[in-house]
Amino acid sequence: MFYRLKGMITYNSNQVAEIIGVNVSTIKRWTDSGKLNCQQTHGGHRKFHLNHLRDFLRKNKKHTSSIKLGSLLGENKKVIDAIESNDTNVIIDYLYRNTISGNESRFLALNNSLILKGYPLFFIFDDIINPLLTKIGKSWEKGKISISQEHLATVIIRKFLSNLNFDFVPKKSKQISFCFTLPDDAHDLPLYMAESIMNQNNIKTYNLGANLPVHDFIELANKVAPDIILVSIIYIKDLKKINQELNLLCKHFLNSNTKIILRGNAVTKVAINYNNFFHINTFEDFQKLISNTSI
Repeated sequence: MFYRLKGMITYNSNQVAEIIGVNVSTIKRWTDSGKLNCQQTHGGHRKFHLNHLRDFLRKNKKHTSSIKLGSLLGENKKVIDAIESNDTNVIIDYLYRNTISGNESRFLALNNSLILKGYPLFFIFDDIINPLLTKIGKSWEKGKISISQEHLATVIIRKFLSNLNFDFVPKKSKQISFCFTLPDDAHDLPLYMAESIMNQNNIKTYNLGANLPVHDFIELANKVAPDIILVSIIYIKDLKKINQELNLLCKHFLNSNTKIILRGNAVTKVAINYNNFFHINTFEDFQKLISNTSI
């Protein structure tokens, strides 16, 4: 069954009370006291975004264990048990079925459940979203799904990743970062993932998208000195050209404090004459690197 794509999910007071497992009066008391933030409509109704619930649960961890996943996912015991037991195979299979059928609401509900249960973003990306993308891609290659289904699934995943960046907005950030892919590489989904993790780490991030020539980026970087540059390398059409691009990038920032981070399965193919860059394989490694923890 096809479900019309919707915007970012919000919850009302009754739904939040059901999710956390408290009375509606408690939700109203928490919002009035500032313990639980919300957005109020012109009519005075309380609307809660994912970041409101996430921030509350982060500060009040005792409520995390009492979250009612059934209020988010319905009475799907198999999926609820999978979240509680960290069974990623069941989770990926559930997300796969719902993305290729266009059921965005179920896709969002499950991923929001993972976030509210305290799953780190890097885990969601490394162990769930990326394997899901691989499964979708292989299914299309084998003719199990149509190109339309593959595109639909990608749209749903991109929308979720894009919306995450509204929920993880850095506050008074002192660091600036850029992320992009090089010419001929249209794989932009890892950029949204990197952007979310950097935003969560209070790093102001500009996602410049796919197919960006380095010389154009350098013109921008000369005006806005970046602390971190992440280049995602998934596909290489012309290896000689990409080597030139990366060597130009590393040479330009050779004597700066800028961290150049290369991520993607095609990084191992490149030849760079400089050593002022980091190569990471996972978003967990990325999280460790930008939080100044040794990999």
